[in-house]
Amino acid sequence: MDRYDVAIVGAGVIGMSVALALKESGLSITLIDAASAPASEPSGRGVDGWGKRVTALTPASEEFLGSLDAWSAMHRTDRVASYTAMQVWDGEASGAIHFAARDVGATALGHIAESQLTMSVLAELVAAAPAIHNRWSARVVGCTSDAEGVELDCDDGSSIRAELVIAADGARSNIRDLAAMRTRQWRYQQNAIVATVELEQDHRDTCWQAFLATGPLALLPLAESNHCSIVWSLDDDVSPRWEAASDAEFVDGLNRALSAVPMRVTAVGERATFPLVQCHAVDYVKDRIVLVGDAAHSIHPLAGQGINLGLADAKVLAESIINAIQRGGPWASAPVLGRYQRLRKTENLAMMAAMQAFKWGFGSRNPTAVMARNFGLRMVDEQRWIKNWFAKQAAGA
Repeated sequence: MDRYDVAIVGAGVIGMSVALALKESGLSITLIDAASAPASEPSGRGVDGWGKRVTALTPASEEFLGSLDAWSAMHRTDRVASYTAMQVWDGEASGAIHFAARDVGATALGHIAESQLTMSVLAELVAAAPAIHNRWSARVVGCTSDAEGVELDCDDGSSIRAELVIAADGARSNIRDLAAMRTRQWRYQQNAIVATVELEQDHRDTCWQAFLATGPLALLPLAESNHCSIVWSLDDDVSPRWEAASDAEFVDGLNRALSAVPMRVTAVGERATFPLVQCHAVDYVKDRIVLVGDAAHSIHPLAGQGINLGLADAKVLAESIINAIQRGGPWASAPVLGRYQRLRKTENLAMMAAMQAFKWGFGSRNPTAVMARNFGLRMVDEQRWIKNWFAKQAAGA
């Protein structure tokens, strides 16, 4: 049986970030994932050359990735796009709001990066870290814990013993299920379609967000000035139509949805669809198992905050462990892990509540609700101090 101080299950962005944040801690770390090692970074520039899944990174997330030596490596690829403005409008009325980084003295509100790019950069850093042992293509099938640690059994016949197991294996966390950690979850009754689109004009380094009767539509600017990544969240009763639509029909539907703004789509790349589910673990910690990222919480993608919440989890957990080590105390103890849970659960629950309120408020077709949100958008857009406050929140200022 192999023995480590820390076993991280799930070598996605969050799992690899935790591992890298702990690499100088003196702890021995193993990183386990059922998938094979990530593919090399994407390189195409056409409509099918960009990764279908992208993330909107806040300045706080960029700073954390910078501390791991990942952010500079991502920038050198020339595939990370800054966004300096946000345009939000109500597709059921005329209410709209526009935020700009310059209004709050910032150079950007954030950056858009392909998930595949972030993964490939982190994987290279992990492979170069002597303290981290990689186990790709190994699925955990058994998990038992006691007062001293946790034993993991993998489908390749190997077993691992660790003082602490960090579950970073996503919204359908296998470790969470094996440890019988309870969750509260429900479907949004929506599916999200993601793809890359080509525009007739420049995207202006702007994130475009429409709240439509059937669900929100977001256009996220890519490093190619006339390409955006879309996330189109559609109610269950209409999503099958758009999943099955031809490219021409899909482009036509997008352009009708975007009719209120000067954006016109001319082509769409390969599409992918996934169901939208909100899930929150009742507890992030059980014995010597701790949940991070989507294993602890998953939310609606309408504000793109899932990755940023997960990176904040990774940062706070690593800092809590390192601080305990520096004090000479038991770094995997209940008080240390409890501190992480207290700090992160409050923020995560607040964000989940906000996203649920947005979903309900902008998803309603009630005429009174439409009038109220239309008035609210106009009021915020006309009151500079309120609008600048929102822009500061978006920029992490």
